[in-house]
Amino acid sequence: MRATLVAIRHFEIGGRVFHHGSEIMPDLLSKESADKLIDQGVLREYRERRSLYRLFAPFSGAKEKESLDDDELNKLALTHSRRST
Repeated sequence: MRATLVAIRHFEIGGRVFHHGSEIMPDLLSKESADKLIDQGVLREYRERRSLYRLFAPFSGAKEKESLDDDELNKLALTHSRRST
């Protein structure tokens, strides 16, 4: 799985505008294009940062998927409970 790509400055790719701190969708750039933008100081790779696009792949359309671990699910996820009537 590729590292999470984050914009370091304001720029545009294919008509989409990205601002400083915006995450770049994993499937948007080829490895070569991403490497070039990293070398130019436009993007930065973060291996330790989780990708929101991969966490929410059913909604974002990302090909790669990432899951919350059990501890994260227990702390962060909404749970469905039935109320007795």
